[in-house]
Parts: sequence; C-alpha cells; structure tokens
Amino acid sequence: MDSESNSESDSSTVIYDHEPFSTFRDRVLALAHRTLWPSASLQDITVSRLRGGGFNRIIGLDLQTDGPSECKAIRYILRVPRFDAAQVDRDVAALCFIHQHSRIPAPQVISFDETEDNELQCPYMIQNRIVGKDLFSTYPELDHSARCQIAEELGAIFNQMLSLRSSIPGRLALSEDKDINAPLYVVPFHPPGSVLPTQYRDSPSTRSVCELLTADFQALKATALEIDPKNTAISTTMDDFCDMATELDSRGWLAGIPYTLAHLDLAPRNILVDCSPEQPIITAVLDWDSAVLAPIFMCCAPPVWIWAWKDDEDEDERTANEEPPTPEARQLKQLFEDAAGQDYLKFAYEPAYRLSRRLVRFAIDGVRSNEDFKEAKTMLQEWHSMRPIMRA
Repeated sequence: MDSESNSESDSSTVIYDHEPFSTFRDRVLALAHRTLWPSASLQDITVSRLRGGGFNRIIGLDLQTDGPSECKAIRYILRVPRFDAAQVDRDVAALCFIHQHSRIPAPQVISFDETEDNELQCPYMIQNRIVGKDLFSTYPELDHSARCQIAEELGAIFNQMLSLRSSIPGRLALSEDKDINAPLYVVPFHPPGSVLPTQYRDSPSTRSVCELLTADFQALKATALEIDPKNTAISTTMDDFCDMATELDSRGWLAGIPYTLAHLDLAPRNILVDCSPEQPIITAVLDWDSAVLAPIFMCCAPPVWIWAWKDDEDEDERTANEEPPTPEARQLKQLFEDAAGQDYLKFAYEPAYRLSRRLVRFAIDGVRSNEDFKEAKTMLQEWHSMRPIMRA
C-alpha cells in the first residue's frame, strides 16, 4: 500500500476528528511492543502512516530482524475503525470464517481488541501485511494475458463463496469468549432482544428467503415507528418491500434459495494483485467488513469491470449480460463465467435477481436517507413494470 501524504493525513485528521499521527504514533508503538514484539528494541519497530479507507485508519507495523536479507522485516497492518459504531469482532469473525472454510486469499487476524482498554484507547485489529497493489489502480495497465488470469482467479473466488452454504442467514460472529480458533456463530440481521447467536452449520436452510425478508422489513418498520410514530413514509415503503418479496416468492424466484457467503463490496479497490511471474495474480481480497451469509444471488452481482472497465468504477448492472464489443472482452467474460460456475450463471443476469439483490440490501441496511428512498422508489417502479412478464 502507498504511504499517505501529509496533506491527506491532515485532512483525514480533520474529517474524522482523529488524533494527529504525530502523537498517535507513540501509542501505536507502545501497543506493538506489548502485543507483538515485547522482547524487541523500540528502535527496531517502525510505525508508518498508510493510506486509509472510508471506514478504517490504516497503519503499518514493521519489525527489523537480523535474518536473511529476503526476510529482514516482519510486517503487519493495524486497522483502527473511524466510527464508534464499528464492530471489530464481526470483522474478525468474517476473516476467521474465510480461513477456516475456504482457500480464498485474505488477511489473517494476528490480534484484536474490541474495547478501549488498550494503549490506543479504541478498538483495533492487527493483520498480516500482504504483498500487492490495489486492482483499481493496476487493472488499466495490465496486458490481456494478465487480465485473463485475473478473470479466472476471481471466478474461482466467486465459486468458493457460492459453495459456502449456511443453514441460516445473518452476520458472522465470534464465540462468547472471542476465541478466533473456536467455531463461529451467526447473528440475524435484525434480531429481537431474546434471539441468541446460532452456531454456523453448513446444512440446508431452515428459513425461506421470503420469510427472512418479511420479518426483517417488519422489524425495521417497527423500529422506525417506535422512534417516530408519524413516519408514514417508512411504514409504507416497508410494506411495499414485503409485497415485492411475496410476489417474487409466489412467482418462483425465491423458492428453494440457499444461503451462502457474500462479500458485498467486492470491487477492484478491495482486491490486491501482484504480477510476479508464475504466481497467482490476486494476493488478497480485502475489507470483509460487509461479508454476510445471505441468499445465494447476493454473491452473483456481475463484476462487469472485468470485461467492460470504466475508470470511475461506476457500472450499470442492467447491461451486464450484453455482448461485449471486442473478442478480448468476450474472452474475459467467458473465462470468468467458466470459473465462477453454474450457480453464478443461474443467479447473475436475470432482472428479477438483480432487483432481489437490491431488495435484500434494503433488508440488511434499511432505508436511512433521502437517496435510499429514491433508490427504493426506482426499484419498486421497475419491479411493477416488469412483473406481468416475470415468472421463474
């Protein structure tokens, strides 16, 4: 990862109300010395400012050693949430799930603390540092051969996620004692207070997608009305969502749908690549904060950028299955689809599943802004216009 410039650091300090790196560095150094390298000299530990994201402050931790030249440094990444609402233990659980149940390349959790009882006075996670550059800045410069390899490797990652089934939907969670090696649990998206986490099981689903969506939308409606009993807009929208889910189910689109792992932000900026010869190009998939166990079609949003790259990363999923204009683009699409497999093809391109993906996102995230209301209205209008001819 590239180092942040001072101007970027200053602006992030102001925007996110962070302690300046110049003073925060000393507390990071103390944390690294205590938790990672208690027998090392402080002079051998390097704390470096790295480019962060919208949700996490990122800091590099390196230990210089006396080993061979190719391994003179042990390198880690410190992730510090920018917002109080972050749940570090959920992020840790997602990464543990990846390493326990798949071969998907992803950071490994070294240590974490979800409390403020530490040198940083805030939650944090330490991961191993992985070689590579983000694919968003790298992809435009790659030749066709490298792009083909990426298409195949990413398709294989989709295939692995689609194979990770769950008996119930929800977010991944650690065991009560927060042991990263213990079996993992699943927490419903909108649990009533009496619902306890359920241990993860790779078994047939016990709850239909229609039941899931209806219950979640009713829970969101109840919460909104408890806050503001006169909020008829949210009440009407949630009722419309329930009607849409019921109609999708009655027409066969939601019948027999299993729950699988889904990374809801699998964009080029969250993929690290290293184009060393005779090695896999994708070295890691990052930012599993948004990972969920959800209806299988949630893992099938087409990565259109593979065969129709746009520099602004803004894509229109409605055009995802259009014939690519060049032989090279057609080959990239075919390579990805072959590697992703039949489940991907079944759920990727149908308009009903494209709209279902948006509907499930509303069930997970709710409607929290005027922009969300506009998106909801657009989605419902599109569904109403197509439903006379939509049948699975």
